[in-house]
This record gives sequence, structure tokens and C-alpha cells, in this order.
Amino acid sequence: MNRQAFIKTAIEVLKYDRSFKELNGREQLIRMLARAEINYVQQYSFVRGGKPYQKWEVIELRFPVPLLDEANDRYEELNKLVRYVYEESDEYALQDVEIRPLVMDTPSEVTEYDVVFDEIQDTVIQGIRNAKFLVWAAVAWFSNEAIFNELLAKKNQGLNVRIIVSEEESNRRMITKLKSDGFDVKVIKRWGYNDYNRMHDKFCIIDMDYVMHGSYNWTPTANNNDETLATALDHEFVSKFAQEFMNLYME
Repeated sequence: MNRQAFIKTAIEVLKYDRSFKELNGREQLIRMLARAEINYVQQYSFVRGGKPYQKWEVIELRFPVPLLDEANDRYEELNKLVRYVYEESDEYALQDVEIRPLVMDTPSEVTEYDVVFDEIQDTVIQGIRNAKFLVWAAVAWFSNEAIFNELLAKKNQGLNVRIIVSEEESNRRMITKLKSDGFDVKVIKRWGYNDYNRMHDKFCIIDMDYVMHGSYNWTPTANNNDETLATALDHEFVSKFAQEFMNLYME
């Protein structure tokens, strides 16, 4: 079975096979697999007691970096599903199922002139690179050039990219840059006594499939702070963030 057919079959099994219909979080698994890729990794060792000259192979399930923790947490279900779908051949038998990252390469139009290793920044970038249709981001502070370049690449590819930021002095240069590059950007004014109140949202929706959210602002200084970032696939949860985004966008 080729790679695309394997993923498609696994999704169809989750949708319609009674063996998996009662599986908790079935919808999230379907959404995860729709963004995954599969590799067949042939091994050199022979299967003892198997067919003549039959060798082992390992199946790698590769998920976008923002979905990797969720995939590892659900390894037992994914392992069961893969073994259910797998078709043994005269040449190969399934030895193991492994979860691996699906790392999206730097787009040709993005120049990585300032490479900073930061797990959260890299996760955000990998999420943006994984987008196929839509990126909606609401962040209080935004001055990270690396993330800007990734968003610009997606906008130039024709994706629906919308950005909401707070009206902050530190955002002024980025707001000007976003507008001059033709982004759909909404600036939320501060309010209250001495303009003390501000938008504090920090989330990014990818294709309405998942949302990255937490305490991480899109600024270089955030890379040095003890920030958090989580990814949610639950449809209702993603819908709530999308509604929050639209409420801010329509203000």
C-alpha cells in the first residue's frame, strides 16, 4: 500500500470501522492523521518463523511539530490503528511503529539571516509552515522578524493570513511593516484609565484544524523568558478561539 493510501485508509477506518467508533478523541486523531505523513523504513534483519527471506520494517508516522506531543500521548491508539491497517507482504512484516516530527523546510522565499534556536519559536514557525489555507494570529506584542518572514511567505502563496496586535509603542515598526506588505492587520487600541487595559491574547489558528496558544509573545525577548505554548486540536476548542478572533477582528 502506498503512503497516501495508507493514511487515507487509516482515516476511513477511524470514521467508519466499528472497532474504532467508540474511541475517545476519534475526531482529533482524524485531524492529526490528515496532516501526517508516513514512511516505510525497511530493516536488514529477517523475521524468525516468518515467510522465507521476509524482513522487518518500521512504520514512521510523521506529524507537524506542533502536533508531536499530542501524537506521542496517543501512541497506543495510533500503534493499534497502524497495525490494524498494515498489510503484511511476502517481503516485509511490521516490526514497530514510531512517532517522528514532520519538519517543514524553510521556504525558498524566506532568508534565515538570524538563526535562533528556541523551541517555542520553532514550534510556531513549523505550525505556520504547515498551514495550507489559513493563518489567523492574535498576539499582544509582535516584533519577531523570523515569524514575520514566515507569515509573509504564506501570504505570498495566497493563504488567508490575518494578524491582530495590540496598539503598543514596541509594535509600531512591525505594524507599519505589516501594512506596507499588504497584510490584513487589525490594531486593537488600548482603553481605560491612562490606556492601562490592552488585548492580551496570544494564539495562532492553523487551517481551523488546530490552535497554538499560551503565554508566548512574538518578540525576540520572549525567547529568553520562561514562556509556554500548547497545541489544541479539539474542534470545539478551536472554534472558541476562532470566535474570539472574529470578535476582535470585527471591533
